[in-house]
Amino acid sequence: MSGELLDFVSYDVSVKGILIEIVPGTLLSDISDFEALIKENNAAEIYVKDLMLAGNVDIAWVKEEKGKVLLGLEFQDVMYNAEKLWRKRQYFRSRRRFLGTLVIDDRKLNFQGLNVSTVGLSLQLDLMDEVLQPKRTVKLMLNDLDIKGMGKIVWVKTFAEEVTVLGLKYLIIE
Repeated sequence: MSGELLDFVSYDVSVKGILIEIVPGTLLSDISDFEALIKENNAAEIYVKDLMLAGNVDIAWVKEEKGKVLLGLEFQDVMYNAEKLWRKRQYFRSRRRFLGTLVIDDRKLNFQGLNVSTVGLSLQLDLMDEVLQPKRTVKLMLNDLDIKGMGKIVWVKTFAEEVTVLGLKYLIIE
């Protein structure tokens, strides 16, 4: 949530959602922090180890009971049997298609987004270019999502003759 990885205890799970008790974190530690968060953005990611479940949730409500912060979460995009996925990645990636533009050295390169998470995204360009190198900083415009910012290329893979897929980590997002 909001860039912080929080532990929780689950009390009730259904096919539509889950009731959890949050273990206080560094940034999100009391009820007022969570109330302010859901006014701004009610989206979060979840991993329930015992159920091998990972995905996106919406925070439906927050309340305090006996000094504990309780959250009601509604499942949005959830994968079951996700233990191997969670070991491989720290954050869940939502498969989502979107269009955007990278700006590198005053050059604009159009791309199609493949998936997105809270820390980065994977995208495909229909070209091969030597400027697409790991550790390279790029300007980023996600047209369909109305997001602009800066990112750093983490990995690059080229396929066939004119297709490049790359992983990008967010540095600044507006």
